[in-house]
Amino acid sequence: MIYKLVSSKAIIRKVMRDLKPPGDNWIDDSVEWIGEALEHIGAAAQLVTKGCVLQIKDWKAIMPNDLYFINQVAVNNAANPSVSTELTELLAEVKTLNEFIEANPNDKIGYNYQLREINARLSVVENIYMNAAQPLTPLQYGTSTFPGHIHCDKCTNQFAKSKETYVVDGDYIKTSFQDGFICLSYTAFPTDEDCYPMVPDNISYKEAMFWYIYKQMLLGGYVPSMNGIGYDFADNKWRFYCTQARNAAVFPSIDKYESFMNQWVRLIPNLNRHANFFENLGSREELNRGSYGRGYY
Repeated sequence: MIYKLVSSKAIIRKVMRDLKPPGDNWIDDSVEWIGEALEHIGAAAQLVTKGCVLQIKDWKAIMPNDLYFINQVAVNNAANPSVSTELTELLAEVKTLNEFIEANPNDKIGYNYQLREINARLSVVENIYMNAAQPLTPLQYGTSTFPGHIHCDKCTNQFAKSKETYVVDGDYIKTSFQDGFICLSYTAFPTDEDCYPMVPDNISYKEAMFWYIYKQMLLGGYVPSMNGIGYDFADNKWRFYCTQARNAAVFPSIDKYESFMNQWVRLIPNLNRHANFFENLGSREELNRGSYGRGYY
């Protein structure tokens, strides 16, 4: 079981220390190589869970840049209108500032500070929106062959009654309602303060990253000084530590073993877990033997 993360800068320092490569042209490439290696390993321990509120306009919203996997999507039917209004205003400010910074890169330092301030306020308002007194309502993934966003004007099917749903289409989440907000729970690759990817603090991961970077350097024409290690040897070492790292990441703790057992050792399946966002999924099923008719719960 892996609990902690370290910056990929530690991996880059290890490459510098162990290989002593001439020059520094490989450093920027190594950041991308580390990201590739993490995707190859593909374990949940190297990801972090995030939540955000997306504004739906004209049936769609663009997904977060750091999104890797969607956990679940929900709506808040009991949100305070003032919170929704503030969300709309803050999101508009963020969009305007981002566009200005992109158009004026020389003036971005002062505006970056202003953008951080707005994002901090936005994070607070998003937490208020997602943690309302009334529970969130999960959105079902859409199955319609004619979703709302492709209806023509005055289409009769547009007014058919159905559950609110969403679909993923390219970089967008598209919903069955035209405007509003959705709450998104997703996983992402964590980054440090300089946007370098974070790596699980585990020796197998560190070795896997090292050998992946080394074999990519060899692939690009790097000539080792004295060790004589070729691409085939480096690739075999990468494959070995890639498998070892994944095994280390998925090995559960005692508490996770207990939760896994409670999920599977059941007499009556609960088919409504999705509606409750999988709360108490790891709680043990109990049999009340003292009350007739109550059965299992």
